[in-house]
Amino acid sequence: MVGRLRILSGMVLACAAIASHSGVLARAIAASSEPLARQLATIETGDQLVVGATDGDVSFGGYPVQLDGFSGIFGYASEVAYVIVVDGRASIEGTTAARGRMLLIRPFGAGISSERFDATRLQEALGEGGEAELAPDVLASLERLAAAQRRGMFLGRLAQTNFNVASLGSAEAEMGRRNRVGGAAVREARFAPPAPGIAIEQTIVERFLAALARGDTAASAQFLDPLPYGYSGPSDEGRQAREAMAVALIEAHDWSRFADAQADKAGEASWLVQGNGAQARIALRRTTEFAFVQSIEVAE
Repeated sequence: MVGRLRILSGMVLACAAIASHSGVLARAIAASSEPLARQLATIETGDQLVVGATDGDVSFGGYPVQLDGFSGIFGYASEVAYVIVVDGRASIEGTTAARGRMLLIRPFGAGISSERFDATRLQEALGEGGEAELAPDVLASLERLAAAQRRGMFLGRLAQTNFNVASLGSAEAEMGRRNRVGGAAVREARFAPPAPGIAIEQTIVERFLAALARGDTAASAQFLDPLPYGYSGPSDEGRQAREAMAVALIEAHDWSRFADAQADKAGEASWLVQGNGAQARIALRRTTEFAFVQSIEVAE
């Protein structure tokens, strides 16, 4: 769960606390001995990776992150990626978060900010998930930080709010968004910084075709419009049907002919891709979260 603190002047300071608030599943996991970059690349939406003292550069949320004496948490919610700094510093493109603050990364290159997080609520949330398995040095430092913030609240310098980075809105809404845009393939497309001169929808079309060319059923299915399969939260049957459609598409054509092909805009929400001896026309359905593949026609 992520809330906000206010100072006496009324300025809002975002403050993060990750929890299974109102039924939202949030799982904290301790970093292993594997390279941090590999663990960050495979973290699931809704999970938080607790990391001990670390230095160097890693890629996260589509950006290079510089770590200096860092210990804290990396995580994805449906609408934001975040780096919580318990100790040290973390920086992305000139925006820095030091101890007691976090970096918030918004999708589609919408911005990066540094906000204060609520150490007490974060501590409570980690306790709900069995904090004994997490890095003890991180937890000890978090306890000291929480004590300092509680003093600030007692003196009236800080105040909690209901803002929750890990779950924007209700639990049901958060889980619905995770079902729609929390998969690795769509998440990567949403958090990839926009390339100069290339439309976001163009990259979505090209990533979808690349997934088909690889024969990647899971990734291909994530790009398909979820509306016919249960938009707000597909059932097991809906997810299976969506994946079955992806399998049928993969088997229907030789998608390798479109490998590395460029998509060109053909209409308001349609794109034309010229492959090797074939042409694909893809129509997208736009939502506030993503542009999903609504239909695809191939002329050979």
